Amino acid sequence: MMTLSAWLPDEFLVVGIALIGVGLMVGLITGRKAASLLGVVVLLALSGPFIDLFLDTILAVAPWWLILLLATWLVFALLGSLSRLLIGRGATNEMVGSLAADVVRFGFRTIFSLLAFPFRLVFGARR
Repeated sequence: MMTLSAWLPDEFLVVGIALIGVGLMVGLITGRKAASLLGVVVLLALSGPFIDLFLDTILAVAPWWLILLLATWLVFALLGSLSRLLIGRGATNEMVGSLAADVVRFGFRTIFSLLAFPFRLVFGARR
């Protein structure tokens, strides 16, 4: 959830502080949790300009393949945060585990297919 809140505009930080206060008054969150959430809000407000400068520098210096890799990682992080928000932490962990197993299985099948391809060419021509 913290990943998604980092992409909100600065104007929403006030709304976040108000929601933290309402949650504290109603009893949905404890004082310690409210203090940590307020700390995140303050950290996001203070680090915003530095992150902007850092990203400008990275985009100007880094090669295109590294930027593509970082963008892919960012998309997966945002999708994980969104799925954790919508379906919960346990179901998200199951989903990520299943997808990781599929990626490993695909890798092994691809390696086996590439290793077996010359033999298929040789024995397929004999038929």
